[in-house]
Amino acid sequence: MFYYHLVSFVSDYRTRHSMCLVLLFLLTSFIMISWKWPVVRFHTHIPKAAPPNNSSRISAIDMGISQEEWDRLQKALDWPSPDHEITQLNLSTSPVHTTFSIVRLNDTYNVGDKICVTITARDHNNNLKTYGGDFFQAKLFNSKLKASVYGEVIDHRNGTYTVDLLLPWEGQAQVSVRLVHSCEVVRILKKYRETSFPRSHYYGYFVGPGPKGTRISEKVECNLKWGSRGSWSKGNCCCEYKDVKTETVWQCDRPKQLSCDHWVHHEAGALESPLNSFEMQLFAR
Repeated sequence: MFYYHLVSFVSDYRTRHSMCLVLLFLLTSFIMISWKWPVVRFHTHIPKAAPPNNSSRISAIDMGISQEEWDRLQKALDWPSPDHEITQLNLSTSPVHTTFSIVRLNDTYNVGDKICVTITARDHNNNLKTYGGDFFQAKLFNSKLKASVYGEVIDHRNGTYTVDLLLPWEGQAQVSVRLVHSCEVVRILKKYRETSFPRSHYYGYFVGPGPKGTRISEKVECNLKWGSRGSWSKGNCCCEYKDVKTETVWQCDRPKQLSCDHWVHHEAGALESPLNSFEMQLFAR
């Protein structure tokens, strides 16, 4: 008798438990159906068509940024240039004749003191430079401690420069000043930075059906598209392939026989220097 009632109790308990689970499931389903989940929609950004840029100089339109942001970047990259273009190599800044000195040199310094250095630029004829724009690097270092610290070089735009070097360690310290590029070379770098000269060349390969069931392949020149016209391109232009994520446009000359859809792959070609013979000599000085 005890066993029977126990079985009945367990059976009733299981039945009620199962019914509760079913009711709970139906209630949960009803709540999920009734609840309206928020829907987030992502709209694809469609860039506006850029007006044609006939100049070889890169502009805010070419970079896809606002004019305000472009002006801010240009201000950050501002670098003084020579007041005239030199035609003689000896007129460029000389690392041999350029000198520097420590202002008010003391026998000892305390940690945290600043050492002021003055740099005086001279050309290869040992004449003082009258304009700025040279790219100097100045540092304080200790080879034994393997420690060094650089300072900001202030260009006074008259051939002289000053730099404050913070002394952060105990022990000996030496001052090093290096002429990275003369102002004449900086001017050249700036000139080519602001143009879309293709320094790197690439080639695209196209493969497709030819006459009488044959397969033909074509090799054409490719490069990144700079500006609305792509100043590197020539002749029958162009096949364009746009990266969905970066929106960068890859541009290839149109094949003579195949369509743009038959592009297979590309590879890097030769590097081309934009420098003329005089500019190359300036870099070697």
